[in-house]
Amino acid sequence: MNSQTRGLFAVLTVAVCTVAHAEDASFTNDIPECRMPAGGATPGKYLRLAKRDKAFAWAAKVRKMDKQGGGDGWERVDGSSMGDSLAFYRADLNNDGYCDWYINANAPLSTGGDRDSINTIYLGQLKGWMRIGAQIPDDKPDVLGFGKADVQQGQYLFGEDLALLYDTVRHLHYMISSFYERHVRKSILPGYRIYVWNDQDKTLRALDKWEPGSEAAAAYGYFKAQGARIPMTKPAEQGNDILRFDPEVEAYEISQACDRHSTQWAYGEAGKSISKYLLAHCKP
Repeated sequence: MNSQTRGLFAVLTVAVCTVAHAEDASFTNDIPECRMPAGGATPGKYLRLAKRDKAFAWAAKVRKMDKQGGGDGWERVDGSSMGDSLAFYRADLNNDGYCDWYINANAPLSTGGDRDSINTIYLGQLKGWMRIGAQIPDDKPDVLGFGKADVQQGQYLFGEDLALLYDTVRHLHYMISSFYERHVRKSILPGYRIYVWNDQDKTLRALDKWEPGSEAAAAYGYFKAQGARIPMTKPAEQGNDILRFDPEVEAYEISQACDRHSTQWAYGEAGKSISKYLLAHCKP
């Protein structure tokens, strides 16, 4: 981290935390329990895959009480030992009281950990699940390489993991995610991303955590101080289900935004993906 980035990091940290201090009383990382819909614990697509292919046997073992699930998918190239991996996170994404599944599907690009990904959401309803994601045949898993997954990836790319905050006054869930080391999108979409549900568009809406006085700034400030809850059925140790703020993740986001020669500026549609409030603090 250079001196310019370090100084900006300190200023922005104080600003975000100051804004959040007056409002974070409404936030908590104690997340209300949701109720599972009638039927299977996982969407029917995955139960059918489990019956047809032992690679997906894990899908039939997910219980309604489980807050997470997942396992390996098919190999990308036969004999390569490079296969897709799917992670299921249970949360009430759209604030209706029913449990939903947030799925992250990683696709390996090398044996060294390079990867890409796509996300799919299954909203829990009174009976069963409503799928929201790229157009993929019903007999295929929600991964890159099938149907229109690659073409529509940009619409369904939120982050590799999921952690939650809850606003006890507005009764809203906030979702926090990011892309990690060796992910091809890390330099294009750096930093922690904060989402809320957009009911009109039926998707997660990214908020600008750098906007002073905003709901996102308050949520981000709480996360930095207290952490966010990772959906986890039974943590191995107390506190393992809390995602803690990593200052290096934020520092990397700042460095990418303030360097006009960065990968984010070159390939990331910077005009859309970089906050104008963050850019306003970058030195010429």
